[in-house]
Amino acid sequence: MRMIVQYVLVSAVLLSVYWLLPIFKPFLAGAFFAAVLHKPAHFIQKKASVSRSTAVFASLVWILCLLSAGLFLFGWISARTASHIHYVIPHYIPVATAHLEQLINNVTDFLTEDQKGLLLQSLYAVETAIDNTIEEYAGKWLLIGTSYFLALSGTAAELLIAILAAFFIAKDGPSFITILPESIREKTAIAANDFSTSFYAYGYAQAQLFAATFAAACIGFFLLHIPHVLELAFLTAVLEFLPIIGSSLLFLPWIFFCLLTGQTNIAIFAGVLYAALTIMRQLLEPKLISDSAGLHPLAVLFAAFAGYQLAGVFGLVTGPLFWLACSSVYRSRLLFTER
Repeated sequence: MRMIVQYVLVSAVLLSVYWLLPIFKPFLAGAFFAAVLHKPAHFIQKKASVSRSTAVFASLVWILCLLSAGLFLFGWISARTASHIHYVIPHYIPVATAHLEQLINNVTDFLTEDQKGLLLQSLYAVETAIDNTIEEYAGKWLLIGTSYFLALSGTAAELLIAILAAFFIAKDGPSFITILPESIREKTAIAANDFSTSFYAYGYAQAQLFAATFAAACIGFFLLHIPHVLELAFLTAVLEFLPIIGSSLLFLPWIFFCLLTGQTNIAIFAGVLYAALTIMRQLLEPKLISDSAGLHPLAVLFAAFAGYQLAGVFGLVTGPLFWLACSSVYRSRLLFTER
Protein backbone atom coordinates (compact mmCIF):
# COMPACT_ATOMS: atom_id res chain seq x y z
CA MET A 1 0.00 0.00 0.00
CA ARG A 2 2.83 2.36 0.87
CA MET A 3 4.45 1.76 -2.53
CA ILE A 4 1.20 2.70 -4.30
CA VAL A 5 0.92 5.91 -2.27
CA GLN A 6 4.51 6.81 -3.13
CA TYR A 7 3.95 6.24 -6.84
CA VAL A 8 0.78 8.37 -6.77
CA LEU A 9 2.51 11.19 -4.86
CA VAL A 10 5.55 11.21 -7.15
CA SER A 11 3.34 11.18 -10.25
CA ALA A 12 1.30 14.08 -8.88
CA VAL A 13 4.47 16.05 -8.09
CA LEU A 14 5.90 15.44 -11.57
CA LEU A 15 2.65 16.51 -13.24
CA SER A 16 2.50 19.63 -11.08
CA VAL A 17 6.09 20.50 -11.94
CA TYR A 18 5.35 19.98 -15.64
CA TRP A 19 2.32 22.27 -15.53
CA LEU A 20 4.15 24.90 -13.50
CA LEU A 21 7.44 24.53 -15.37
CA PRO A 22 7.60 28.19 -16.50
CA ILE A 23 7.64 29.18 -12.82
CA PHE A 24 9.86 26.39 -11.51
CA LYS A 25 12.33 26.41 -14.41
CA PRO A 26 14.96 28.76 -12.91
CA PHE A 27 14.67 27.10 -9.50
CA LEU A 28 15.09 23.62 -10.97
CA ALA A 29 18.14 24.87 -12.85
CA GLY A 30 19.38 26.37 -9.60
CA ALA A 31 18.89 23.05 -7.78
CA PHE A 32 20.95 21.22 -10.41
CA PHE A 33 23.62 23.90 -10.27
CA ALA A 34 23.64 23.74 -6.46
CA ALA A 35 24.37 20.02 -6.64
CA VAL A 36 27.29 20.86 -8.93
CA LEU A 37 28.55 23.41 -6.38
CA HIS A 38 28.43 20.96 -3.49
CA LYS A 39 31.74 19.17 -4.10
CA PRO A 40 34.01 22.19 -4.77
CA ALA A 41 32.35 24.18 -1.97
CA HIS A 42 32.94 21.36 0.51
CA PHE A 43 36.56 21.06 -0.65
CA ILE A 44 37.22 24.81 -0.29
CA GLN A 45 35.50 24.96 3.08
CA LYS A 46 37.57 22.05 4.38
CA LYS A 47 40.96 23.08 2.99
CA ALA A 48 40.73 26.86 3.47
CA SER A 49 38.78 26.77 6.75
CA VAL A 50 36.30 29.41 5.58
CA SER A 51 32.58 29.79 6.12
CA ARG A 52 30.06 27.90 4.03
CA SER A 53 28.89 31.11 2.35
CA THR A 54 32.42 32.07 1.30
CA ALA A 55 33.14 28.58 0.00
CA VAL A 56 29.93 28.47 -2.03
CA PHE A 57 30.54 31.95 -3.45
CA ALA A 58 34.12 31.06 -4.44
CA SER A 59 32.92 27.83 -6.06
CA LEU A 60 30.17 29.71 -7.90
CA VAL A 61 32.61 32.27 -9.31
CA TRP A 62 35.09 29.56 -10.30
CA ILE A 63 32.50 27.44 -12.09
CA LEU A 64 30.94 30.45 -13.84
CA CYS A 65 34.36 31.56 -15.09
CA LEU A 66 35.16 28.04 -16.24
CA LEU A 67 31.78 27.69 -17.95
CA SER A 68 32.10 31.10 -19.62
CA ALA A 69 35.57 30.25 -20.93
CA GLY A 70 34.32 26.91 -22.25
CA LEU A 71 31.30 28.48 -23.95
CA PHE A 72 33.48 31.20 -25.49
CA LEU A 73 35.92 28.63 -26.85
CA PHE A 74 33.08 26.45 -28.12
CA GLY A 75 31.37 29.42 -29.78
CA TRP A 76 34.58 30.65 -31.39
CA ILE A 77 35.48 27.28 -32.87
CA SER A 78 31.85 26.68 -33.90
CA ALA A 79 31.76 30.03 -35.71
CA ARG A 80 34.98 29.22 -37.57
CA THR A 81 33.69 25.76 -38.48
CA ALA A 82 30.33 27.09 -39.68
CA SER A 83 32.05 29.83 -41.68
CA HIS A 84 34.32 27.24 -43.31
CA ILE A 85 31.37 24.99 -44.18
CA HIS A 86 29.35 27.93 -45.49
CA TYR A 87 32.20 28.97 -47.79
CA VAL A 88 33.71 25.66 -48.92
CA ILE A 89 30.87 23.17 -49.30
CA PRO A 90 28.92 25.05 -52.02
CA HIS A 91 32.05 25.04 -54.19
CA TYR A 92 32.22 21.24 -54.09
CA ILE A 93 28.60 20.66 -55.07
CA PRO A 94 29.06 21.56 -58.79
CA VAL A 95 32.14 19.31 -58.88
CA ALA A 96 30.19 16.41 -57.42
CA THR A 97 27.30 17.10 -59.79
CA ALA A 98 29.58 17.07 -62.84
CA HIS A 99 31.12 13.73 -61.86
CA LEU A 100 27.70 12.32 -61.07
CA GLU A 101 26.44 13.41 -64.49
CA GLN A 102 29.41 11.68 -66.11
CA LEU A 103 28.71 8.55 -64.12
CA ILE A 104 25.05 8.63 -65.13
CA ASN A 105 25.98 9.07 -68.78
CA ASN A 106 28.28 6.05 -68.57
CA VAL A 107 25.79 3.69 -66.97
CA THR A 108 22.52 4.82 -68.55
CA ASP A 109 23.18 4.20 -72.23
CA PHE A 110 20.09 2.03 -72.34
CA LEU A 111 17.84 4.97 -71.37
CA THR A 112 16.10 7.19 -73.88
CA GLU A 113 17.04 10.84 -74.26
CA ASP A 114 13.84 11.91 -72.50
CA GLN A 115 14.62 9.65 -69.55
CA LYS A 116 18.17 10.97 -69.37
CA GLY A 117 16.90 14.54 -69.47
CA LEU A 118 14.42 13.85 -66.67
CA LEU A 119 17.15 12.22 -64.60
CA LEU A 120 19.53 15.16 -65.09
CA GLN A 121 16.74 17.59 -64.26
CA SER A 122 16.10 15.74 -61.00
CA LEU A 123 19.83 15.83 -60.30
CA TYR A 124 19.93 19.61 -60.74
CA ALA A 125 16.94 19.96 -58.41
CA VAL A 126 18.71 17.89 -55.74
CA GLU A 127 21.88 19.97 -56.19
CA THR A 128 19.95 23.21 -55.72
CA ALA A 129 18.14 21.87 -52.66
CA ILE A 130 21.38 20.68 -51.04
CA ASP A 131 23.12 23.97 -51.79
CA ASN A 132 20.28 26.02 -50.30
CA THR A 133 20.04 23.77 -47.25
CA ILE A 134 23.76 23.96 -46.50
CA GLU A 135 23.86 27.73 -46.87
CA GLU A 136 20.75 28.16 -44.74
CA TYR A 137 21.79 25.92 -41.85
CA ALA A 138 25.46 26.90 -41.90
CA GLY A 139 24.37 30.52 -41.66
CA LYS A 140 22.02 29.70 -38.80
CA TRP A 141 24.80 27.84 -36.98
CA LEU A 142 26.77 31.08 -36.78
CA LEU A 143 24.06 32.44 -34.45
CA ILE A 144 22.98 29.22 -32.77
CA GLY A 145 24.80 29.99 -29.53
CA THR A 146 23.00 33.29 -29.04
CA SER A 147 19.66 31.82 -30.11
CA TYR A 148 19.83 28.95 -27.64
CA PHE A 149 21.08 31.18 -24.86
CA LEU A 150 18.04 33.40 -25.28
CA ALA A 151 15.70 30.43 -25.71
CA LEU A 152 16.93 28.56 -22.63
CA SER A 153 16.29 31.15 -19.98
CA GLY A 154 13.97 33.47 -21.86
CA THR A 155 15.32 36.54 -20.10
CA ALA A 156 18.44 37.56 -18.20
CA ALA A 157 16.28 37.76 -15.07
CA GLU A 158 15.62 34.01 -15.14
CA LEU A 159 19.33 33.29 -15.46
CA LEU A 160 20.05 35.59 -12.52
CA ILE A 161 17.33 33.90 -10.46
CA ALA A 162 18.80 30.48 -11.27
CA ILE A 163 22.27 31.60 -10.11
CA LEU A 164 20.89 33.12 -6.90
CA ALA A 165 18.80 30.01 -6.25
CA ALA A 166 21.87 27.84 -6.73
CA PHE A 167 23.82 29.97 -4.26
CA PHE A 168 21.16 29.85 -1.54
CA ILE A 169 20.39 26.16 -2.04
CA ALA A 170 24.08 25.24 -1.89
CA LYS A 171 24.69 27.52 1.11
CA ASP A 172 21.65 26.56 3.15
CA GLY A 173 21.18 23.03 1.82
CA PRO A 174 22.08 21.36 5.14
CA SER A 175 19.55 23.62 6.91
CA PHE A 176 16.85 22.75 4.38
CA ILE A 177 17.50 19.04 4.91
CA THR A 178 17.00 19.36 8.68
CA ILE A 179 13.44 20.55 8.02
CA LEU A 180 12.58 17.22 6.39
CA PRO A 181 11.24 14.28 8.39
CA GLU A 182 13.97 12.27 10.05
CA SER A 183 13.04 9.14 8.08
CA ILE A 184 14.11 10.71 4.76
CA ARG A 185 16.65 13.29 5.97
CA GLU A 186 19.71 11.08 5.66
CA LYS A 187 18.59 9.57 2.35
CA THR A 188 18.05 13.04 0.86
CA ALA A 189 21.59 14.04 1.81
CA ILE A 190 22.93 10.80 0.34
CA ALA A 191 21.00 11.37 -2.91
CA ALA A 192 22.30 14.95 -3.26
CA ASN A 193 25.88 13.89 -2.56
CA ASP A 194 25.59 10.94 -4.95
CA PHE A 195 24.25 13.15 -7.75
CA SER A 196 27.05 15.67 -7.27
CA THR A 197 29.67 12.90 -7.43
CA SER A 198 28.02 11.21 -10.41
CA PHE A 199 27.65 14.53 -12.25
CA TYR A 200 31.36 15.27 -12.09
CA ALA A 201 32.21 11.69 -13.00
CA TYR A 202 29.84 11.80 -15.99
CA GLY A 203 31.18 15.18 -17.12
CA TYR A 204 34.76 13.98 -16.81
CA ALA A 205 33.96 10.84 -18.80
CA GLN A 206 32.33 12.88 -21.58
CA ALA A 207 35.32 15.24 -21.61
CA GLN A 208 37.64 12.25 -21.98
CA LEU A 209 35.57 10.92 -24.89
CA PHE A 210 35.57 14.35 -26.54
CA ALA A 211 39.34 14.76 -26.09
CA ALA A 212 40.07 11.26 -27.38
CA THR A 213 37.86 11.75 -30.45
CA PHE A 214 39.31 15.21 -31.13
CA ALA A 215 42.91 13.99 -30.83
CA ALA A 216 42.34 10.91 -33.00
CA ALA A 217 40.51 12.97 -35.64
CA CYS A 218 43.32 15.56 -35.64
CA ILE A 219 45.91 12.85 -36.25
CA GLY A 220 43.81 11.25 -38.99
CA PHE A 221 43.10 14.50 -40.83
CA PHE A 222 46.76 15.53 -40.52
CA LEU A 223 47.93 12.25 -42.05
CA LEU A 224 45.43 12.74 -44.87
CA HIS A 225 46.80 16.26 -45.48
CA ILE A 226 43.32 17.74 -45.07
CA PRO A 227 43.21 21.54 -44.55
CA HIS A 228 41.52 23.07 -41.50
CA VAL A 229 42.39 20.10 -39.30
CA LEU A 230 41.29 21.67 -36.00
CA GLU A 231 37.88 22.75 -37.28
CA LEU A 232 37.11 19.37 -38.85
CA ALA A 233 38.34 17.47 -35.78
CA PHE A 234 36.20 19.69 -33.54
CA LEU A 235 33.16 19.11 -35.77
CA THR A 236 33.80 15.36 -35.65
CA ALA A 237 34.03 15.35 -31.85
CA VAL A 238 30.81 17.37 -31.53
CA LEU A 239 28.91 15.15 -33.98
CA GLU A 240 29.90 12.08 -31.96
CA PHE A 241 27.56 13.30 -29.22
CA LEU A 242 24.54 12.99 -31.53
CA PRO A 243 22.66 9.73 -30.91
CA ILE A 244 22.79 7.05 -33.62
CA ILE A 245 24.13 9.15 -36.54
CA GLY A 246 27.25 10.59 -34.89
CA SER A 247 30.17 11.50 -37.14
CA SER A 248 28.65 9.56 -40.05
CA LEU A 249 26.96 12.86 -40.90
CA LEU A 250 30.42 14.12 -41.88
CA PHE A 251 32.26 11.03 -43.06
CA LEU A 252 29.69 9.30 -45.28
CA PRO A 253 29.12 12.29 -47.64
CA TRP A 254 32.89 12.87 -47.70
CA ILE A 255 33.62 9.24 -48.60
CA PHE A 256 30.90 9.28 -51.27
CA PHE A 257 32.32 12.49 -52.76
CA CYS A 258 35.85 11.04 -52.86
CA LEU A 259 34.64 7.87 -54.57
CA LEU A 260 32.59 9.90 -57.02
CA THR A 261 35.52 12.13 -57.99
CA GLY A 262 37.99 9.26 -58.29
CA GLN A 263 39.91 9.97 -55.07
CA THR A 264 39.87 6.31 -54.07
CA ASN A 265 42.86 6.44 -51.72
CA ILE A 266 41.43 9.31 -49.70
CA ALA A 267 38.04 7.55 -49.59
CA ILE A 268 39.68 4.39 -48.22
CA PHE A 269 41.68 6.26 -45.60
CA ALA A 270 38.62 8.31 -44.62
CA GLY A 271 36.64 5.08 -44.23
CA VAL A 272 39.41 3.61 -42.08
CA LEU A 273 39.48 6.76 -39.93
CA TYR A 274 35.69 6.69 -39.55
CA ALA A 275 35.76 3.02 -38.56
CA ALA A 276 38.62 3.64 -36.11
CA LEU A 277 36.78 6.53 -34.44
CA THR A 278 33.56 4.53 -34.21
CA ILE A 279 35.28 1.47 -32.74
CA MET A 280 37.28 3.62 -30.31
CA ARG A 281 34.15 5.31 -28.99
CA GLN A 282 32.25 2.03 -28.73
CA LEU A 283 35.10 0.58 -26.68
CA LEU A 284 35.72 3.61 -24.47
CA GLU A 285 32.16 4.80 -23.83
CA PRO A 286 30.86 1.73 -21.91
CA LYS A 287 33.95 1.63 -19.71
CA LEU A 288 34.13 5.36 -18.97
CA ILE A 289 30.41 5.98 -18.50
CA SER A 290 29.67 2.78 -16.58
CA ASP A 291 32.75 2.83 -14.37
CA SER A 292 32.63 6.53 -13.51
CA ALA A 293 28.94 7.48 -13.45
CA GLY A 294 27.33 4.05 -13.06
CA LEU A 295 25.15 4.48 -16.16
CA HIS A 296 24.70 1.96 -18.93
CA PRO A 297 25.32 3.44 -22.42
CA LEU A 298 21.86 2.28 -23.48
CA ALA A 299 20.33 4.29 -20.64
CA VAL A 300 22.32 7.37 -21.71
CA LEU A 301 21.18 6.87 -25.32
CA PHE A 302 17.54 6.53 -24.26
CA ALA A 303 17.72 9.60 -22.01
CA ALA A 304 19.39 11.68 -24.73
CA PHE A 305 16.81 10.63 -27.34
CA ALA A 306 13.89 11.24 -24.97
CA GLY A 307 15.33 14.63 -24.03
CA TYR A 308 15.73 15.52 -27.70
CA GLN A 309 12.09 14.63 -28.39
CA LEU A 310 10.88 16.72 -25.46
CA ALA A 311 13.26 19.70 -25.49
CA GLY A 312 15.15 19.64 -28.78
CA VAL A 313 18.92 19.98 -28.83
CA PHE A 314 18.92 21.21 -25.23
CA GLY A 315 17.37 17.89 -24.23
CA LEU A 316 20.42 16.02 -25.51
CA VAL A 317 22.28 17.49 -22.53
CA THR A 318 19.55 17.65 -19.89
CA GLY A 319 18.11 14.19 -20.63
CA PRO A 320 21.13 12.22 -19.34
CA LEU A 321 21.44 14.62 -16.38
CA PHE A 322 17.82 13.99 -15.41
CA TRP A 323 18.42 10.25 -15.69
CA LEU A 324 21.51 10.71 -13.53
CA ALA A 325 19.41 12.45 -10.87
CA CYS A 326 16.81 9.65 -10.96
CA SER A 327 19.58 7.07 -10.58
CA SER A 328 20.94 8.91 -7.54
CA VAL A 329 17.48 8.97 -5.96
CA TYR A 330 17.08 5.25 -6.67
CA ARG A 331 20.51 4.32 -5.25
CA SER A 332 19.84 6.32 -2.09
CA ARG A 333 16.53 4.43 -1.65
CA LEU A 334 14.82 7.76 -1.08
CA LEU A 335 11.66 6.67 -2.92
CA PHE A 336 9.86 3.46 -3.71
CA THR A 337 11.00 1.55 -0.63
CA GLU A 338 8.89 -0.71 1.47
CA ARG A 339 10.03 0.91 4.69
